Amino acid sequence: MQIRLDFNNSFCQSSWDVSRRARKDSIRIIYDESRKTNVARFTWKPGDRANNGFRAELSDATLPPGDTSIYYSYSLFIPEDFTIQHEKFVVITQWHTPGSSQKPPVALRLRPSNRLDVTLNHKDTGSDFSAHGSQQIMLAQIDNFKRGIWNDFEYLMRWCGNEDGAIEMKINGLTVAHYSGKTNYSNQITGPYFKYGIYPPVGNNAELSLLAGPYTMIIEPERDFIISRGFNPDR
Repeated sequence: MQIRLDFNNSFCQSSWDVSRRARKDSIRIIYDESRKTNVARFTWKPGDRANNGFRAELSDATLPPGDTSIYYSYSLFIPEDFTIQHEKFVVITQWHTPGSSQKPPVALRLRPSNRLDVTLNHKDTGSDFSAHGSQQIMLAQIDNFKRGIWNDFEYLMRWCGNEDGAIEMKINGLTVAHYSGKTNYSNQITGPYFKYGIYPPVGNNAELSLLAGPYTMIIEPERDFIISRGFNPDR
């Protein structure tokens, strides 16, 4: 099964979940000349709150099945002047457990040093949501993440609450993370849902803006499809 969420229609005519924007102009569809296609422009202003948090995000409400190979892809353009507070970060992508305040199973956090952290959480620790309390796993740390260009993200994931889970991640065709083991909370039957955009820390005092390209999720992709894109599901 393939799900593709693009920006060829208005949000009211699409399957995107737009409940995580403070205003209609927080996320707008625009035409990008460099890619010759419509993209989404995310704009977050200090104090903007939506869905119980400071954010401007789009999400795919689809819950993929667990224990199943899933391919994801999308693109992001982070401007060079994207301002992140000292010693803070901005979440630009996350997969989140439905109806839960648990830390996201997988999240991408961009830091002021241009380091991109890719983290994994799969252990429920109750009220302790800190990185230490959740025993957060660092899947990758990408130094000197390039701003001012489009970056293409691809993933092959198997969401699983036991050791059969797996994650492989590529940026611009290069493998940056490969992991085998638990990838989901043990009480979850389905995989988490996807969202991307701007999720800054509390108290951020600078306006933020980025662009996002279409998103694709393919459940149980054909083997030849995966291999042709450089993934090795048997590794």
